Amino acid sequence: MSIDYDALKKRGFLRSKEDGLFTLRTRMQAGNYRDGHLEKLAKIARQYGRSITHLTVRQGIEVPFIRYEDVRAVEKELEASGVKTGTSGPRLRATTACPGNNWCKRGLVNTFALFERIENAGILCGTDLPHKFKIVISGCPNSCTRAQGSEIGLHGAVDLSHPEKRIGYAVYLGGCGGRTPRAGFKLDRILSEEEVISLIKRVVFFYKENARPRQRLALLIEEIGKENFLKAISA
Repeated sequence: MSIDYDALKKRGFLRSKEDGLFTLRTRMQAGNYRDGHLEKLAKIARQYGRSITHLTVRQGIEVPFIRYEDVRAVEKELEASGVKTGTSGPRLRATTACPGNNWCKRGLVNTFALFERIENAGILCGTDLPHKFKIVISGCPNSCTRAQGSEIGLHGAVDLSHPEKRIGYAVYLGGCGGRTPRAGFKLDRILSEEEVISLIKRVVFFYKENARPRQRLALLIEEIGKENFLKAISA
């Protein structure tokens, strides 16, 4: 039997160390799972796995030990409950967001609303790219989602140069973890939400068109030069 592991990975089923077994990776908008979603995942873990779930660093929930023969049945369970699948491989990963001003007393911006706008703009988890690409959102300069460590990192900030001390977003570009970690560099001004959406689209498009396979954005920027990169994305 021939198994297309990359296709399964894109659908949210990652190959396990045990032959024939997969880990289901799920995601929800801004990491917010409701009670019904949790109940469904618990049911899937009991019925198709080994009654184990695991919280990921990208605010998702994984269910390990899914048999290949049960993948389609699990997908149908997810579709019926509204739980989305995550992804892996050379693709745009799930955008992560702290609570922002939804309930955190330090939050300056509505991170959940920005998350929704990013997805509505067509910047979707699972989009094929030369390599993994991560976007994170934090509600304040505490940067709980580590804005400096992802391809695009955002955090709420007060624009002190604006007469009305406008609240907007500080933006970091070109960060990454992995075997060649890099800290992203910070743009020299605070952006509005509209500007952030436009910038994200330009950066993702530039990366998709110009990076080599398995080349992170940080390494592409090093290759072409920071100033050339900024000029290319009109930042």
